[in-house]
Amino acid sequence: MELMKPNPAIYRAALTLAAVAPHEAVMIDDRAQNTEAARRVGMHAIRYENAAQLREELAALGVE
Repeated sequence: MELMKPNPAIYRAALTLAAVAPHEAVMIDDRAQNTEAARRVGMHAIRYENAAQLREELAALGVE
């Protein structure tokens, strides 16, 4: 079975492979449907619009 975004199973599989809890992960994508799916499994998600916006949102999460 091939998993593709925005299937929530792909986010859960990524979390398992990375051995992190959903609240410890940040998913970045330019498509709203993909970021919303990541949020539904408990991940932080940022919809990419531009580099400045991405830096600002990552900084708000404590990522430098």
